[in-house]
Amino acid sequence: MKQTLWIVSELFYPETTSTGYFVTGIAEGLAGDLDVRALCSRPTYSEHGQSVPWREMHAGVDIRRMRSTAFSKDWMPGRVLNMVTFSVLVAMTALFRFRSTDAVLVVTNPPLATLLLGIVIRLKRMRGLLLVHDVYPEVLHATGHVRPDGPASRAIQRVMGWVFRSYSDIVVLGRDMAELIRRKMQNNHGIVIIPNWGDAAEVAPIERSANPFAIAHGLTDKTVVQFSGNLGRTHDIETALAAAQRMKDRERLRFLFVGYGGKTGLISTAGTALPNVLFAPRQPRDMLGPMLSCSDATLIAFTDDMLGVSVPSRMYNVMAAGAPIVALADERSELAQVVCEEGCGWTLRTGDVDGLCALLAFIDSEEGKAEATRRGAAGRKAMTQSYTADIVIDRFAALLRSPSSKAPYN
Repeated sequence: MKQTLWIVSELFYPETTSTGYFVTGIAEGLAGDLDVRALCSRPTYSEHGQSVPWREMHAGVDIRRMRSTAFSKDWMPGRVLNMVTFSVLVAMTALFRFRSTDAVLVVTNPPLATLLLGIVIRLKRMRGLLLVHDVYPEVLHATGHVRPDGPASRAIQRVMGWVFRSYSDIVVLGRDMAELIRRKMQNNHGIVIIPNWGDAAEVAPIERSANPFAIAHGLTDKTVVQFSGNLGRTHDIETALAAAQRMKDRERLRFLFVGYGGKTGLISTAGTALPNVLFAPRQPRDMLGPMLSCSDATLIAFTDDMLGVSVPSRMYNVMAAGAPIVALADERSELAQVVCEEGCGWTLRTGDVDGLCALLAFIDSEEGKAEATRRGAAGRKAMTQSYTADIVIDRFAALLRSPSSKAPYN
């Protein structure tokens, strides 16, 4: 009989945002060897409002959706209600359905669910794996929701310390995240680094003249600097826009922003004022490859307080597209380390407008374009060798087969 693995994530199929996409991929990849059962909510993000059954089998995974609220994520009170109702209902389901011989993989979003499920795991003495996509309360500091020195931050810090100790294994996405959690736990036991992945079949280099996204946006003969994905508070949009302002007279250079988030207003304003700034909304999945490959330099820029808090999953698909990465981030970040190790782009410090302008001027030359192409090709090679779904899922399978390196409940 197959062992049962419960996967708990608010976001799951048919959600296509990064958490839903990757957690669904992990579940499907493990379903051949394990009896995989997912507990999730109705769609509240990318597929909000889509009608889905309360229970269904999908790609070998038994999906059970909680009857929690499903307000839009853009309405903050509704988002909080979604978190509370989902967390309570999933904890009640776990209390009555989980067995001590089962294993459970819990995603850190929403954080309340990790706390309640930590209690169930202790009660049932199960093996629990915590998959960390965001670190609390630090991500709340970065988004401005909680003051780092406030009582709310201290309370969350204590609670999350207890949460980390409640799980047998802590799976993190990068080395900087591992270091941050190691400091929280004051030890290294049970921390395992397993990154996300890119899709080399879905995302591949496309000749600019034949790229449907480039053709549709008039970019076939331009030098394209792309900033795509989350355009929110934790991303250094301001440095990119400052560079666009300084370089507005370069005839061939275009700054392309694609996505959504709290800073889209800044981009829309710049797009009105600057002839070299273009903005496009979040693209459908079938346009992801053409969009990412329509780039001579892709900016991934984090504010300094994001070190160890999150790892940008989109960097692996940027690598798959053969686009070089310009990382504006702390040199200790997983992002900057990967770019340096794989030779797939350049790294700059957050806020370095002078350095970014100098680099983009180089890339906008014939010599620079050739170097960007070379570094982009190195990124695709590295992604296909080290950051595929098969490699990542094999590491999850190996972790589940092995005994935990940390006894829980300490």
